[in-house]
Amino acid sequence: MKLLVIIVTYNAMQWAERCFKSLQTSTIVPDVFVVDNGSSDGTQAYIQEYYPQTIFQQSKENLGFGAANNIGLKYALENNYDYVYLLNQDAWVMTDTFENLIKISVENPEYGIISPMQMNADMYHIDKNFLMDYLIIKTRSS
Repeated sequence: MKLLVIIVTYNAMQWAERCFKSLQTSTIVPDVFVVDNGSSDGTQAYIQEYYPQTIFQQSKENLGFGAANNIGLKYALENNYDYVYLLNQDAWVMTDTFENLIKISVENPEYGIISPMQMNADMYHIDKNFLMDYLIIKTRSS
């Protein structure tokens, strides 16, 4: 199974190490595609030096989150990836995140999109936006 993680970066130095190290310690180590939206804090040099296996694309301008992710998604389609995961630059994954998501996908082929729970950095509370936007509101309208 081919898994591509897409990360859109913009001045991500304060989060880069935690984010990228979490991918390297995953039980399923993905290919990583980064679109940098014009960082000015050294993010580009850091990623290219410490994570040279990363597929890196520098944007000449800040494309925004959606357009930058679309560049990664196009790459995934052109290169026949089975799974794509959009990871925010300030987030990280647990070691078994991809393994569990792929298992759920295989067991439930009718699911088109699967997302893990998004937690606060303290790992004790669900992210407020995730809770409000996806769990509470979506459940009420079901």
